Amino acid sequence: MRHKRVADVMARDVVTVQTNAPFRKVARMLAEHHVSGLPVLDADGRVVGIVSEADLLARQARAGGTDGAWMWHLLRDKTFTRRGVSLTAADLMSSPAVTVGANDRLASAAATLARHGVKRAPVLDADGVLRGIVSRRDLLSVYLRHDADLATEIREQVLTRALSVAPMNVRVQVHGGVVTLRGKVVRQSMIEVITSLTETVDGVIDVRNEIVAETDDTHRPPTSPEALTMTHPRTGH
Repeated sequence: MRHKRVADVMARDVVTVQTNAPFRKVARMLAEHHVSGLPVLDADGRVVGIVSEADLLARQARAGGTDGAWMWHLLRDKTFTRRGVSLTAADLMSSPAVTVGANDRLASAAATLARHGVKRAPVLDADGVLRGIVSRRDLLSVYLRHDADLATEIREQVLTRALSVAPMNVRVQVHGGVVTLRGKVVRQSMIEVITSLTETVDGVIDVRNEIVAETDDTHRPPTSPEALTMTHPRTGH
């Protein structure tokens, strides 16, 4: 069962700036490309920080307009140009940058963005090289999968392939990403396993498990120390 990785949904065409990029160039690139943040690269092409609209606003304490209009106002302001000419991306950026790995699971990347309160993050390969950028919207795209596709994957990959449960024994229904499982399995302990594996399928929002078991194997008493000794006799010296 292959889960989608960050590399499957990230944008590969990344707009970046160098650490020595002047304030005015950073502002212009943010406005022209309609983005709210840019990865900042050092001389070796490594991500060392992120510079955002918020960083520029915080430094200049300016406001006005929305959707980047304030940026164009700053660029036309000669007073701003003189005051901001010595500032560079290195002076403005937030560092270290919050990054994710190209091979990270989408859920893991989403947790990283949420934990740090950022909207997007540069994507690095195993060698730390920038390969793309991923946003919250990209990570949520997995939840747009069709219900029929989800049901098919659960039947084929979870029930049949992973657990050898016959499709006739467990029925799968999916509505709006919510999975309902009904049927019968041999052991009670299998129900939790089926639920856990179904929850890991990309695009599943919730799992409602109505499966019943023929036998309850979850309350068997633990093996006694005496039994373990008999099974694995201790050798003397």
